[in-house]
Amino acid sequence: MDSKKDMLLQKKQFFLDTVARFCDKCGTQYALEDVNIIQNTGVSSIIHFSCHNCKSKHIATLVIPLGISNRAAVNTDLDVKELRKFSSEKEITPQNILEIYTCLKENPKVIL
Repeated sequence: MDSKKDMLLQKKQFFLDTVARFCDKCGTQYALEDVNIIQNTGVSSIIHFSCHNCKSKHIATLVIPLGISNRAAVNTDLDVKELRKFSSEKEITPQNILEIYTCLKENPKVIL
């Protein structure tokens, strides 16, 4: 194994040990393959847990210097690649929402 892969496995194991060891929905123990690191800045991390048994998904945040973590169930059809993509996007402004609303309203096939 190369050192980059070893480091990734160590980080995943750290998150299993400190943030979530078991699925909140069915109680199944998470495996390393169930953990995906969405974002890791060194100060905080966003971790995606996907249960291999019941398929439920959880997102956790961890503020490393304070040791504070927070988990939330995620009801989504987004995969990990999509979560990574959208988590790095800038915030949505009210103007963005208005533009989308106007576009959808003008489309006769979309009902609002």
